[in-house]
Amino acid sequence: MNAHFLRSVNPVAASGYANKVISRRLLPSLAVAGTLFICPAVLHAQELSLPCDEKEAQVLAEKRDNEVRRITAFQPAKPKKRIDPRYPVSAARRGQEGWVKMSYVIDEEGNVQDAVVDDFGGHRDFKRKALHALKQWKYEPAIKNGQPTQQCQQAVQFDFMLDGKSGASRQFIAKYRDIDEMFQNGEVEKAEVLLTELREEDTLNHYENAWAANMDATIASHLKDWRRELSSLKRVKASNGSAFGKNSVFSEDHIAYILQRSVLLSAELGYYADALRIFEDLTSFEEQQERIQATQPIIETIKEQIASNKHISIDMEIDDRELLFHTLVRNQFAFDSIKGDLDSVEVRCQSHREKFTVAEDHIWTIPESWGECRVMVKGDEGTSFELIEVATTEVASLN
Repeated sequence: MNAHFLRSVNPVAASGYANKVISRRLLPSLAVAGTLFICPAVLHAQELSLPCDEKEAQVLAEKRDNEVRRITAFQPAKPKKRIDPRYPVSAARRGQEGWVKMSYVIDEEGNVQDAVVDDFGGHRDFKRKALHALKQWKYEPAIKNGQPTQQCQQAVQFDFMLDGKSGASRQFIAKYRDIDEMFQNGEVEKAEVLLTELREEDTLNHYENAWAANMDATIASHLKDWRRELSSLKRVKASNGSAFGKNSVFSEDHIAYILQRSVLLSAELGYYADALRIFEDLTSFEEQQERIQATQPIIETIKEQIASNKHISIDMEIDDRELLFHTLVRNQFAFDSIKGDLDSVEVRCQSHREKFTVAEDHIWTIPESWGECRVMVKGDEGTSFELIEVATTEVASLN
């Protein structure tokens, strides 16, 4: 029940790449920032909503007629009004940049409900400004079987950037080089302390945030802290900019490496839906066929695991945000080995959501008609547990 298909394999070795070597060979040199001009802020909202049209096309091709009729009755919400967040004045004065990833629900009247910050980088006021703006967004509600309905699988990333600033400051470069030298000399603890201090500075732009997150991923990989490494790689990607161009930090090759590495780590940790989604991102890089082909066997193994009659057990721990998310690949799940306090679990699906208290020895079954689902678990920081995606043929073994 608790076996992962990669649990006995060293993820670094399995990837075919040595992280320490990659970080040296692929990364461009740190660029010095030019003069900062406080021009109108560049605020990008990268909408990450469920690609309903693509999902529908896939279902139409693969499912039976009776299922086709049911799924095509769902029409996704359409945006009517979007408000950009205001740039925090204090952050703008310091030249601080960042981003905020959020998930939310669109209710039957087209209003945004229950917006939650998934992660962020930069000034904490970015979260408050993003939340305030998102709550003002308006949609034409989703329609299911001719009636307005909720749409729950919604996500967006707000990028807070200032015109006229790129590259790193000389002070940042000097501190970064000190950290890198300590790490290369084996003084990992000292490097971590200095990196923490550097990341807490209130003047970092998106370029510096990306480099700091990349260093944290390198240190985490050295410590074999796979969950931390994956989190930092996601922050590198989020800080890199919405597209390759004047605002991007790293080359396409390095971002492709990050995606490849993230697929491997997600698979190792049991985040199968995330691994599949990240691999789709990787396949969009036409010049990265070698990485795509090298990663394909992992994807095939994931699909075999999902289709198997074995439970998928994922070790989880609540961090300082006091919540976490997990996208399901099966329609039954349960909790086990809870150490600490879990307050609630909310199931957010494409067209439905439910909220429950948490208990062991209980199996939640989600109707297939709800579509892809994501669970949001709230609890005390430090609480650990197993989330089990249940195989139908093995339900009896959990009772």
